[in-house]
Amino acid sequence: TSREDVEFYTSLEGYLRVEAPRPTGRDPQAYRSYYAPTKHIIDGDLCDAYAQLPYETKQKIAEQLDRSVGEVMKKLEDTKNALL
Repeated sequence: TSREDVEFYTSLEGYLRVEAPRPTGRDPQAYRSYYAPTKHIIDGDLCDAYAQLPYETKQKIAEQLDRSVGEVMKKLEDTKNALL
């Protein structure tokens, strides 16, 4: 359901804010809300960064989401394909 999707992506984004390296060195939330506050918005670019993480980091995040790495990757791909 869409509520489960929102909860999944919100959790994934939260874990990625902590675990994912930042190319600019800035906090993703601060960067995205520089001009206007962002509320109830999921950062798709940040979620997409999951695919570029080392496997150990992917596994750590997937365990926190109670899923396997494959399930997380499939969810990301399915959502991306549904939107294109």
